[in-house]
Amino acid sequence: MKNPIEYFFSLGNNLNIKRKADYDFYLLIIMFCAFLTIFLDNLYRFFFVTYAFTNLGWSFVMIAILYFQYFGMKSAYEMRKMIKSSPIDEKVESKEDMLNAFKKIEEENKDIFDKELKGEEKQDEQKN
Repeated sequence: MKNPIEYFFSLGNNLNIKRKADYDFYLLIIMFCAFLTIFLDNLYRFFFVTYAFTNLGWSFVMIAILYFQYFGMKSAYEMRKMIKSSPIDEKVESKEDMLNAFKKIEEENKDIFDKELKGEEKQDEQKN
């Protein structure tokens, strides 16, 4: 059985591309709000409760995390906007379909592959 954290982060894996972009964006918003709350709590504790520099130190750590979270959120928003504005083929190929397509291409171009393979063998013989 998955633990709750793994389950939470794997919720969006079964969605289509557009909904997955929305899910990722909203997940980043939730994480940003969580780190913002931790930052505000540490700042409040420093100024009004304990006056301990450890709270101020953790506030600086939260600022650094919020900085990266903000730019991650910004890029997720731009990606989400791009995906919603461009048409996307929703068909997802299975692994077998991709392998069959590759085998078909390989069979169609077998003579080219054989010539290249023979040319490489000749180069190896010339080197020896």
